[in-house]
Amino acid sequence: MAPNIKKKSAERTSLAKPAVPASKPFRGSGQKAIQSELVPAPTKGRSFSFKERLRDLRTSHGLSLETLAQKTGLTKGFLSLVERGLKAPSISTLLRLSETYNVSVGDLLDERMSLDPAYSLVRKAEGRKYAKDGSLFGYRYEAIAFHKAQKKMEPFLVSPPVRVPKKFFQHSGDEMVYVLKGQVQIHLGSDQVMLFPGDCLYFDATTPHRSRSVGKERALTLVVVTAH
Repeated sequence: MAPNIKKKSAERTSLAKPAVPASKPFRGSGQKAIQSELVPAPTKGRSFSFKERLRDLRTSHGLSLETLAQKTGLTKGFLSLVERGLKAPSISTLLRLSETYNVSVGDLLDERMSLDPAYSLVRKAEGRKYAKDGSLFGYRYEAIAFHKAQKKMEPFLVSPPVRVPKKFFQHSGDEMVYVLKGQVQIHLGSDQVMLFPGDCLYFDATTPHRSRSVGKERALTLVVVTAH
């Protein structure tokens, strides 16, 4: 009789505790968990091509290089060099292009966005560098908030060249420059301003401006401009 008793006891236990399907272990927590749910994941297997993005935008709007030059106030030759990846646009050029195409700078730099997220999270090594050394008067640019399309500010990390650039830049809105590392000399019209780590300069961006790194090593600045 003992074996039968054990069998019935096992059956009662099975009825009392129905099997629960094993759930998959939760991976990640805190910031990583939030990032996986809300921030668009990068497209795997396809690297971003800024020159192709600009060419696609122009052709989708049915614009020739000559027409685009007229709308932006830039030269046809310069725009051709940009679309071939031989020149990189300055911040002011990015703002003109975004205004012409009626898209944000974020859309220029990240064509994968379908829905605008609540925020943009770009990790330390994920910034989008779109200007190579020597491609734009020696400036190095890195976009650091391109996951969000609709925003009122456009932040960049900018490393000015050591030599004084020949070209002044102008664009609508305001601009802020905060020095993270090194020393920077900024020309604002006929004025020259020296900036050191921790210094912050805010100015009307319609004022002709240019900057250079002072010393043997390049400086690093946080530049924030008004978005269109």
